[in-house]
Amino acid sequence: MNRNVIVKGALLVALCFAFSGMAQAQDWKSILSGVANAITDGKAGAAFSIEGSWRYASPDCKFTSDNLLAKAGGEVASKKVEEKMTDILDKLGFTEGCTYTFNEDGTYTSTVKGRTTSGTYTYDSETNELQLKTKLGLKFNATVSHNVLEPKKMSLLFKADKVMSLIQTIGGALGSNSSNSVLSTANSLLNEYDGLQLGFALEKQ
Repeated sequence: MNRNVIVKGALLVALCFAFSGMAQAQDWKSILSGVANAITDGKAGAAFSIEGSWRYASPDCKFTSDNLLAKAGGEVASKKVEEKMTDILDKLGFTEGCTYTFNEDGTYTSTVKGRTTSGTYTYDSETNELQLKTKLGLKFNATVSHNVLEPKKMSLLFKADKVMSLIQTIGGALGSNSSNSVLSTANSLLNEYDGLQLGFALEKQ
């Protein structure tokens, strides 16, 4: 057999393997990229729903950007905030007995400190914005924070002005001294850390 023919044949086979490998690598790259996007996107699509009953798990906080988190001291700052939030939420009645139920018809009920309230809600899965409206007409806007890999966990986070309004409303059921103490602690936290959202984590029952 002609030596040139053998060489050309070998090169052709090598090219076929090379292109096959590149295509396979591209496929894997696309798959991995898709998974990464799903995790970091913050939107779980059909895999996540707020409908159902949720129980209070722990305090939670979030800085509106990584730069603010780094400036505040990173994870140490987050832990410090959550420790202070534990005291605030305990006084407001956010303990293991606290629950939220979001119904398919757009209504919700919440039980905090043994008191059950109800109202309506709207949830935008694109922006993760949740609005709660009580029967008295009070509105509270929260951001739903969740991970696509953990559909049975979510956090409700409130901006500075909204969390103060929420505390004032719930604090109405407390004595004036306790209410003032809670508001003072929350206010000092918000003044200490810029771009901070405060809230709590929930687990699906």
